[in-house]
Amino acid sequence: MNPAAGLPLIRTERLLLRAFANADADNLVRIAGQRSIADTTISVPHPFTRADALQWIERSQSETLASDHIGFAVADHHGELIGYAGLHDINREHGQAELAFWIDPMRQGQGFAFEAAKGVVNFAFDSLEIHRICAYHMTRNEASGKLLKKLGFEQEGYLRHRVRKWGQFEDVKLWALLR
Repeated sequence: MNPAAGLPLIRTERLLLRAFANADADNLVRIAGQRSIADTTISVPHPFTRADALQWIERSQSETLASDHIGFAVADHHGELIGYAGLHDINREHGQAELAFWIDPMRQGQGFAFEAAKGVVNFAFDSLEIHRICAYHMTRNEASGKLLKKLGFEQEGYLRHRVRKWGQFEDVKLWALLR
């Protein structure tokens, strides 16, 4: 258990999923501040400033297993921050949550997003006893769709003009995985 945030440490083959720490601020700004991260995510603003990073870290440090949002810093085997993976809108009454993730573009294509997402999915099913996990991605972000399919998610819907990004409405695919 990480005493700073009340979250467990999740170890995968090559990654450590942990609470964000104040020491992550510079790397968080460097990674989340890239337009390519904000371009295909809803919750990451652009530009992503140091103030945004500190607010992100502070929120993360207040999250516990009882929270409705649990976000993990994805760190490589050296402990360096390389991304984010988490659960949003956790609804314990109905046993469901939403999976979200992003990885430093310099680290993409190496299986880190899959490994981190799988770690969070296993945590949701095993530790939180979640029954259903959903995930969304903009239709132009097919890499996320491929990753979700590889995790065993099934596409359940196509939501026309579901989100607005850079002033344009975007279609979104909805995926889900049952325990």
